[in-house]
Amino acid sequence: MRVFSRALRTLLVSLVLFAFSSLAMTGVCALVSESEAELRIGEAEMAVSSAYVAVLEAERSGANVSVLLIKLNSGGSFLAEARMSYRNGDFGSAVYYADLSVQSVGGLVEEAERLRALSIDEFKERSFQTVTASSLAVVLIVLGSVYGWRFFKRRYFEKVLRMKPEVVKG
Repeated sequence: MRVFSRALRTLLVSLVLFAFSSLAMTGVCALVSESEAELRIGEAEMAVSSAYVAVLEAERSGANVSVLLIKLNSGGSFLAEARMSYRNGDFGSAVYYADLSVQSVGGLVEEAERLRALSIDEFKERSFQTVTASSLAVVLIVLGSVYGWRFFKRRYFEKVLRMKPEVVKG
């Protein structure tokens, strides 16, 4: 019985120490100053705005940005949550949501630039193909017209030369 109570006492002390240490760690982690929350929200705003500009430029160049808009929307939602938490005085949540916002738009600028460059290259290729096909069509039409005119002209003269004049009394 003594061994059992000693083991029980050791377990109880361990649990109390664990609970106290986890509460102390949570309290330390949750203590975030207002200025730090404001700084992180500012960083998140800069990240979201630069991602927005990059996605807008990619869209203007003709790229398909639907996937990028989904990521940008989630970043904006997290930023809105961060601002609401900041206004409510919950600076720990504000920092958490601001960090989520930065993470969700992370790499979005590079991806938008890649899509923009790809869109520009595709546009140049399509333009080259269109100009080439149009030039070829114009050349074919001109050559076809010249050969067609020569063919009909020759047939017309052959027909006229085979005709015999008739005298008609009038």
